[in-house]
Amino acid sequence: MSEHRPWRLGLCASIGATVALLSGFLSTGGAVAAPAAGAAGPLTYSVAPDGHGDTCSPGRPCALTTAQSEVRAATRTQRSDIRVVLAGGTYRLDRTLAFDAAKGDGERDGHTVTYAAAPGAHPVLSGGERVQGWKKDADGVWQATVPAGTDTRQLYVDGVRGVRARGAAPTQFTRTATGYTTSNTALDAWKNISDTQFVYDVGWTEIYCGVASVSGTAVTMDQPCFDNSTRKRYGVNADLPTYVENAKELLNDPGEWYLDKSAHTIYYKPREGQDLGAADVELPRLQTLVSGTGTEARPLTGLAFSGISFEYGGWTDPNGLDGFSEVQANMHLTGDDAWEKQGSCDRYSTTDPGTCPYGNWTMTPGNVVFDHTKGLAITDGTFQHLGAAGLQLGRDVDDSTLQGNVFTDISGNGVEIGNGTDAAPADVSLLPARNTVADNWVHNVAVDYTGGVGIFQGYTRDDVIEHNQVNDVPYSGISSNWGWGHTDTKTSGNKILDNLVFDHMQLRSDGGGIYVLGQQGDSIADGLLVSGNVVRDGNSAGGGHAIYTDGGSQNVTLKGNAMFGNGVFSMGGCKEDSLPYGNFSFTGNYVENTTPDWACGNPDNLTLDNTQVGSDGSGVPAALIADAGLEGRYAHLTAAPAGAAADNLALGKPVQAQFLDGSTADLQPGTRLAAATDGDPGTWVQASGQFRWQLVVDLKKAQSLGSVTVGMPQQHFATDFHIDASTNGRDFTTVGTVSGSGWGTTPVQFSTPVTARYLRVVADKPDGGGQRGDQMAIGEVGAYAPVPGAADLALGAPTQALFIDGTQADMQPGSLPSYATDGDPGTWSQATGQYRWSQQVDLSRPRSVDLVTLQQPEGKFATDFHVDVSVDGSTWYTVARHADTAAGLTGVQLDRPVTARYVRVTADLPDNGGQTGGQMAVGEVGVPALTAR
Repeated sequence: MSEHRPWRLGLCASIGATVALLSGFLSTGGAVAAPAAGAAGPLTYSVAPDGHGDTCSPGRPCALTTAQSEVRAATRTQRSDIRVVLAGGTYRLDRTLAFDAAKGDGERDGHTVTYAAAPGAHPVLSGGERVQGWKKDADGVWQATVPAGTDTRQLYVDGVRGVRARGAAPTQFTRTATGYTTSNTALDAWKNISDTQFVYDVGWTEIYCGVASVSGTAVTMDQPCFDNSTRKRYGVNADLPTYVENAKELLNDPGEWYLDKSAHTIYYKPREGQDLGAADVELPRLQTLVSGTGTEARPLTGLAFSGISFEYGGWTDPNGLDGFSEVQANMHLTGDDAWEKQGSCDRYSTTDPGTCPYGNWTMTPGNVVFDHTKGLAITDGTFQHLGAAGLQLGRDVDDSTLQGNVFTDISGNGVEIGNGTDAAPADVSLLPARNTVADNWVHNVAVDYTGGVGIFQGYTRDDVIEHNQVNDVPYSGISSNWGWGHTDTKTSGNKILDNLVFDHMQLRSDGGGIYVLGQQGDSIADGLLVSGNVVRDGNSAGGGHAIYTDGGSQNVTLKGNAMFGNGVFSMGGCKEDSLPYGNFSFTGNYVENTTPDWACGNPDNLTLDNTQVGSDGSGVPAALIADAGLEGRYAHLTAAPAGAAADNLALGKPVQAQFLDGSTADLQPGTRLAAATDGDPGTWVQASGQFRWQLVVDLKKAQSLGSVTVGMPQQHFATDFHIDASTNGRDFTTVGTVSGSGWGTTPVQFSTPVTARYLRVVADKPDGGGQRGDQMAIGEVGAYAPVPGAADLALGAPTQALFIDGTQADMQPGSLPSYATDGDPGTWSQATGQYRWSQQVDLSRPRSVDLVTLQQPEGKFATDFHVDVSVDGSTWYTVARHADTAAGLTGVQLDRPVTARYVRVTADLPDNGGQTGGQMAVGEVGVPALTAR
């Protein structure tokens, strides 16, 4: 945790004491520690998913609701910590687990009521219902009966989110006042047309509006959604739909599903290898899994959760007449004439104003919600498979700590604090205050409502958002404040510190890694401080800025941040109308471009003094990069499961650098022979004086080899080289040849095992100046024993081509996803319609992976890409990035071996037209099996 917050020391000490007591309890395996002299002993209740005991003891655990009743009775007289210890398993909630101060769910006088996982246990609070009784149709689509009244916008198969049946409309549209006229009558023949929705990708928003009816070529849209989405005077408006969703007629791609509500039947088209007869298929049944509330006079105090997962919550309001008419960050319009009245205040009319304050739109609810709560602690938990926002801290939530949690696979915003209503309340205590959001991993959120953000902070005071990692979000990573500058606010004293944000702006436009709105405090002194953050590798196609001070932002300090690899201006924003904008201090930052982008007019009172760095982050202090993101205790959250390291027979072995005539080669200054086998790819050996040279590795004894790897740095590599082998050091035979390679780690697989003591890597190209690669340098040579079975784990494996939103990609003519693993680099998989897409490979079971290769054809390659891995197909870890790639073979050595069943390669550049490379085509994805693992 960062320093400079003396007002929080008492709170931190209290939370720390609670965690220490809990840790002491858990370490005893459930025995209650003796209380300190003069203190009441802690009270403990044990619960289990199937608990039915009456003592709530480890031997006779009770139900969760029984334990809650016992807690409520105990808090009337008990003045010590109370703990409810949850055994592992799924706790299926038939109603919201509600905590209420008036009913005794909290504690006072510094004591806590803690709901915690038992040692080593993984309890899940689930709002889901398992769908069973699946039957397979002749066309391969599965169906199952669900209870009457079932409604859902999500379905999960073995923990992987399905896709609501979607696709292009079978007609052309012309907009009318009430909907559209179509070019044919195809939609009129669709069944259950009133359940169908049109989806609009518009700027920084994504809008869903339902179809009311179709008659011939006339389409009438749901109201008020259609007016609210097409007539608003602020933001961006919908016009023609981008695609159509939720129709059985669109059920054609693997992973898609459709619910026929009238027939109480759900349909699912399986992904390769899925058997719904054996799968765990879940649909959300509850919207609010957990809630907590009190009053201003009696807030809910002293409640804590530790090590608990919150899963399978839903939200079906967007299925109604309001649809989902987004304005920004999942704030949306609801009700008649909302386009004119809701949250418009007096911006457009002083004689006929709308509701105030400006921007007071409807907030997407959380699946876990708290208000009027003091000292809440949620630690080491997981929020996933959720259909609304993940966690919402509303009015009068103070002194809370959210730490060490994972937020992923959430339809809307990951975390929400505050709202768009309480801009300047007469009672300032309504604003959330002194809350800490620290060391959380927020990723792959806003899955359905892609205008959402990782962490949303509305009107709050003295909050700290620090040391989080936010990645793979469709819009902004962290969004601070609200109102678009048209409202005076009581927001003040907030800090955004030492966060790591990357792979943001994946789908939407006009946002940033860190996005700021409106008035922040009354001066720089009590304004917003953004410091120590690293914002990198965003998607430049969406525009915006790395750190974006937008819409009337005031009183903002950016200090000591790093912004690189985003392909957009590092800093900048948009002055809104003639409103106050500025009082900015942007100093000590490390940025790709030192001049900000002020597209709508320069700010007032700007201090600017920053250092320019490279797009790869060169020039950024190592300490700044190292300190951003999760702190050491929580680093495991973002680390892919460890794999087994391959046994490199060349590691530490002696080497020689020779010119082609066998004479000893001179070395480039700063390079050394041992670097080629020291296990550190960041060091290398490079000859001097001749382009073509060779490196000889002595394995010390003759060994049977199945493959060799050659790692070369980005600065210097041979595009063509060959491998020779020898048993005596004099007589060499060529055993492998590589051409058209780039920098990275290139594997050379032998068709039959080779016996060798000596290996020789011989540069063939570059053989003169001006060629790609400069001159060969060798960072690492690997030598590996033969592997029984397939040498390439990806060969023939099931594979999918996916757009960035996880839906099935449309393919170029003559291209198939299966071509990426067919063993023939002359065929390839290539998406169409979007430059950025992913090739995902299923290795059929978890395997150790430490090297991934990508073969791309000439004229159709991504210059930059990254590699993700997953064990379950839901949680993904970014394990490597590669830049400056060209056509041919590229090998990417991971920093460490990982365990993965799924491997995917995602195009980062080119991400729009006119860039070198065209668009990524995947001739072959390879996962070399270097050892039998």
